[in-house]
Amino acid sequence: MSHIDRRSRSTSWLGNVLGQIVRHRRTWHCLIGAPLLSMLLLASGCSSGFVYNRLDTFASWYFESLVSLNDGQRTELRAWLERTLNWHRQSELTRYATFLSDVATTIAHPGDRTTYESIRQRFEGLVTDLLAKTAPEASELLLRLSPQQVNELLENLAEKTRESTEESATAVATNKWQPKQTKDFTRQLKKWTGSVSPEQRRIIEKHVRQLEPTYSEWAESQQAWRDALRETLTGGVTPKTDVPRRVLVLIEDPNRQWTQAYSLKVERNRERYMELFGELDASLSARQRTHLRAELTKLSQQLTALARG
Repeated sequence: MSHIDRRSRSTSWLGNVLGQIVRHRRTWHCLIGAPLLSMLLLASGCSSGFVYNRLDTFASWYFESLVSLNDGQRTELRAWLERTLNWHRQSELTRYATFLSDVATTIAHPGDRTTYESIRQRFEGLVTDLLAKTAPEASELLLRLSPQQVNELLENLAEKTRESTEESATAVATNKWQPKQTKDFTRQLKKWTGSVSPEQRRIIEKHVRQLEPTYSEWAESQQAWRDALRETLTGGVTPKTDVPRRVLVLIEDPNRQWTQAYSLKVERNRERYMELFGELDASLSARQRTHLRAELTKLSQQLTALARG
């Protein structure tokens, strides 16, 4: 599994695979997209809509914990987040609900590599659409930060990277990383399928042993992204007319700043996850499959209810 960020854990065994897409965009995720990219996951844990309906407020608090804003910037940020949440409710929640309903139908029977890849690509499309919607206004907000605010923001992001990297490094050094990944994955499988057989535990343990921690390479990629953003926002880009475009690219496609080592590890781990997903899917009993379908259907219905307000 890639470097684990305790602020962005998946909430399902399917999410343990699909969630890699979100976590590998984590520069933007940590900047302002953490609450936005987590809308689906947060909503799934709160059928009343309490969290979702206040997500713009939570996102504002999070961003303001990273950089001190003046009154005008704070007003602009909150207005943007409110607009984004309204758009998301009207446009995206029904799409998420349909996606989950379709997955529930698909997993009625064991799938194959093509099935899993199709699900992954569709999920990635939902994430990409959210980023495409939020990135332009987010980049405009960044362009209005003063040099002092840019430094504050980047220093706080660097500190978050250090904290998360140290956590993973300690887990690896003390031989706790793989056991933790196994425990987390097993717990999520049980949550969504109702039970975990001894054979399924063996499958999980086998594949987790093959996963590569990527915290070091991830931290290097984060540093590269922050350096590029600092250079762009503090006058290191010419001509000046290129600055807005460069900022938007950094927000929309942070993967361009990945190191080759990180990209290769991510790809290898993704392949291992697909193998794990396939073997677990084939191992599901009829009772487990029915339970999983029921859980996905329930989540789909919750999202549909949220979309209706």
